[in-house]
Amino acid sequence: MPDAAARERAVAAVDARCRILLISSPKGGSGKSVLSRHLLVSAAQAGLKVIGLDFDRQQTLAKWAARRARTREAFPDFADTAVVPVSLQDWRGALRRTDSYQLAVLDTPPSVEDHLPAIDGLGEAADLILVPAVCTQDDVESVGPWVKALAGKGFTCSVVLNRANRRTTSYARMRGVLVKAGSVCPTELPQLEDIHVPSTKGLTLLDYSKSRGIEPFEEIWAYVRREVGL
Repeated sequence: MPDAAARERAVAAVDARCRILLISSPKGGSGKSVLSRHLLVSAAQAGLKVIGLDFDRQQTLAKWAARRARTREAFPDFADTAVVPVSLQDWRGALRRTDSYQLAVLDTPPSVEDHLPAIDGLGEAADLILVPAVCTQDDVESVGPWVKALAGKGFTCSVVLNRANRRTTSYARMRGVLVKAGSVCPTELPQLEDIHVPSTKGLTLLDYSKSRGIEPFEEIWAYVRREVGL
C-alpha cells in the first residue's frame, strides 16, 4: 500500500492540475461570452491563475480581454485575465496552453453541430460544462436536446438560466423543461440592462464593488468553484 507521503503527493498532483470549464450552447445570443468573462474575473479576483481560450471565430472574449489589457495599463489594480484566441481545429494544442494555470475558461461558438468531434474532445477534458440558456421557447428547444446529449456522453454539465424573470409564467415553464433535461445551476442571471456597459473597457460588473447585479455572478462562481474542486 502507498505510504502517507505518496498519498500526499498524489493529492497534490490532482490539486495542481488545471481545471477545465467549458462554456457551450448550440444557441447564439445565450450569453456564453458574458458568463465567460465574469467567471474569468471571479477566478482572478480569488487569486487563481486563470486563462481564457476563445474558440469562437468572432473572438468576442479575446477582444474584450484586449480592451481590458489597455484599461489595466492605466488602472493595474483590475485583476489580470489572459485570453488567447484559438481554433477548434487544433483543440488539443489549445488545451496544452492550460498546463501552467489553475483554471481555464473555454468559450465556444454556437454552431456545435459543425464541430462535434472537437466539442466532444473538449467535453471529455472538461471538469464542468456550463450551458447558458435564455428562458424562451427557441432556446429551450435548442438547449434541452444538447444538455441530454452531453449527459448521455457522461459529461458533467449544468444549465445556467440567463435573462431570467421569475415573475413570468414562461420562466417556470421553461425552467421545468430544462430541469427534466439535466442539471440546472441553482442561481440564474436576471435581466440586467447595464451588463454590457463595462465591457466597452474590458471590465465586468464584478470590477465595481457597488455594482448592481454582482450577486448572481458571485453565487455562480461559488457553485463552479465547488463543482470543479478549487
